[in-house]
Amino acid sequence: MLLFVLQIAVVLLASGLYLHFYLQTELDKELSAKLTAIASMVSVQMDASLISLLGPGDENTRTFSNMSGRLLELAEQTDMKRIVVITPAGGIWLDSHFKNPIGTIYTYFQMFSGELQATLKGKNASSPLFRGADGQWYKSGFAPLSQNGKVFGSIVVEGSAETLRTVRKIRSHLLQIGAVSFAGSLLLAWLVANRLTAPLLRLQQACKRIGLGQMKEPITVSGRDEIAFLAGTIEDMRRAILHRDERQKAMLAGVAHEIRNPLGGIELFAGLLHDDLTDVEKKHKAEKILRETRNLKELIQNFLDYARPVLPKRDLCEINKCWQETEMLISDRLKKKHIKSTFTGTGTAIADPQHVKQILLNLALNAIEAMPEGGLITISTGTKDKMVFIRFQNNGPEIPADKRQKIFEPFFSDKEKGLGLGLTMVKTLVEENGGQITLESNKKHTTFSILLPVPV
Repeated sequence: MLLFVLQIAVVLLASGLYLHFYLQTELDKELSAKLTAIASMVSVQMDASLISLLGPGDENTRTFSNMSGRLLELAEQTDMKRIVVITPAGGIWLDSHFKNPIGTIYTYFQMFSGELQATLKGKNASSPLFRGADGQWYKSGFAPLSQNGKVFGSIVVEGSAETLRTVRKIRSHLLQIGAVSFAGSLLLAWLVANRLTAPLLRLQQACKRIGLGQMKEPITVSGRDEIAFLAGTIEDMRRAILHRDERQKAMLAGVAHEIRNPLGGIELFAGLLHDDLTDVEKKHKAEKILRETRNLKELIQNFLDYARPVLPKRDLCEINKCWQETEMLISDRLKKKHIKSTFTGTGTAIADPQHVKQILLNLALNAIEAMPEGGLITISTGTKDKMVFIRFQNNGPEIPADKRQKIFEPFFSDKEKGLGLGLTMVKTLVEENGGQITLESNKKHTTFSILLPVPV
């Protein structure tokens, strides 16, 4: 929009300058034609053969006086500044100003030598604009002083160029108008940006959030124009998607709850059976029932956590303390898989401590599954750009690029067991606490980078 408005301003300015150029050119042509016509008229009314007889010392003769008076009369009648009759050598024969003795070299002889040479060939000519001794702009017309086809000298008519000066003023006004138009265009562009572009940008950001699955923030664009109508339509879509998701999660929670109750009974009786059995083979089968039941209960719990996420209770949260508590929960698994862990740095975020522990737990469990033969988990934290960062790194195998794009999606998993909800929950909990999470993976290690808000 800004570019469009500026283009209009440039077009207006260019049009104004072209108009100035056109007016100046046409007026210059018209003034040139007028001056050469007057010079030709003067040539017809003067006796060229008699003028050619004048020489130095004839300034006091009646002939000189009468002819000079006639030039002055013609200058006044035609409203010309000055009329001069010049010899082929550039000397002055007659001058309507009565200033110069006969033979004085014409002041502008060198300047207008080309035009004067043209008159000696029987042609009319006109000069470009020039500034006179009084500082004003003038233009001259030239005609041959001839009689019976013979050229004796040149007639020079000097006229005021005030009309072209007016055109110069017009150009100045046009430039001022162009500058005002440009400034007005910038102001208009700013107003349009606030009125049109800003709502569109907010709408674009809202659509991006919806595309990322962030549905909770409503779309607010006021007005009655097409943008507001579009925003209202997208808001209705957001509510419909959110309502559908809530119904699906409620259904999942209900199904999980109904399944979890009988699983509790199965686990109880399988445990009792395991304790009562003395046959080793049967006892082993009872242990398998207990193990699979507990795995199934864990999956059901993941369903419930995904379907009914707890809203964050944000508070001061020390990342190192959260990891210490998390590490205690999984210490047995880490020892069993021969996995070591290190933690460096300090950082305090504004987040739900329970959520942060859940995030670290899920990442740790994911890392344990990625390193069945043992490995190293490295966690570092600190503050950067007014955010607390957490880098959770393991040296498991590289995650292929096509899987990295889907790894946070619900139910995406390439493992034999699991629902693929662990990393989905991590992403959800990070975003619920106002943060961001990204993934990098190569042959050496896989790194989850998390940013969380810091205390203000």
